Amino acid sequence: MQRIQWQDRFNIGVEVIDQAHRGLFAIVQKIMDLYVERHEDKFACVEGIKYFKAYAVKHFAEEEAYMRKIGYPGLLAHKKVHDRMKWETLPELDRLLHETDFSTEAVQRFIGVCTGWLTGHILIEDRAIISERPDEAFPIGQDDEASVIYTMIVRPLREIFGCNVHYIGRFSAKDEIVNAQYYELRYSTQDGKLLRVILVMGESMLLHAAGVLFDIDFYERNEIVCFAMQEIAQNLIQRAASRLGRPLDEYQLERGYFLTHEAFSEIFRERPAQHSLLFQVEQECFALCIDQDPAPEAFAAPGAGEPV
Repeated sequence: MQRIQWQDRFNIGVEVIDQAHRGLFAIVQKIMDLYVERHEDKFACVEGIKYFKAYAVKHFAEEEAYMRKIGYPGLLAHKKVHDRMKWETLPELDRLLHETDFSTEAVQRFIGVCTGWLTGHILIEDRAIISERPDEAFPIGQDDEASVIYTMIVRPLREIFGCNVHYIGRFSAKDEIVNAQYYELRYSTQDGKLLRVILVMGESMLLHAAGVLFDIDFYERNEIVCFAMQEIAQNLIQRAASRLGRPLDEYQLERGYFLTHEAFSEIFRERPAQHSLLFQVEQECFALCIDQDPAPEAFAAPGAGEPV
């Protein structure tokens, strides 16, 4: 049976916070044991999800109180991340659970999104609370793309996956990523500005990254892996986009898609993305394409797969 393991590297050194994080992971594992693995005890699953949501909201309040106590300068931005999870992500997951009568797929989505969000949030946002170098967490040079790439993408990925991540340079169609998976996230602002971000990653790297993340060996892609990795990707993408464009809280995620290779090629055939970034992890590469203010007609990409 696969288990979502708590890892010591998730500890940030503040007991009240670490204890809550361990509790949240334990609840998710219990839900997985009861319903996803054994397909039984729906009532216990429903109650477990309710308990997770209540526990998470209580934890957010305690964590924010701790940040106020120590005078943490990033409190406001951190609270916005909590609020988005509390008022947008969790209600949307709850809606899907009830619409499908707590189907296995909807429960898997809940587990994947919550586990992915927790992992990324702990290792990126929460670790910044006790960082000895808070200036790295909040860089000033927005126009310094190299600094943005390191601070917003490379350093957090090293924290999450526990291995070296190197920025190689510009990504182009000539750069081959074996068995590439294309995942597009679309954002918009109230005044009509658009943002498209596409993550390009080989399937073997996806499985390896998920294995490092969960301390589990994955041999094929499943729903929990996909939703968790997408949630972490969104966390990183939002941080990068907010430094390369508008403030994060101005962008609202519309939806995410898996794209076919043909659709990906079509998107940038007329105009390359403003930021096409290529990274290396061990022997494999992945890319991040950020396209600010694409033409509205180009925003409706042909050949998109099913939304996730």
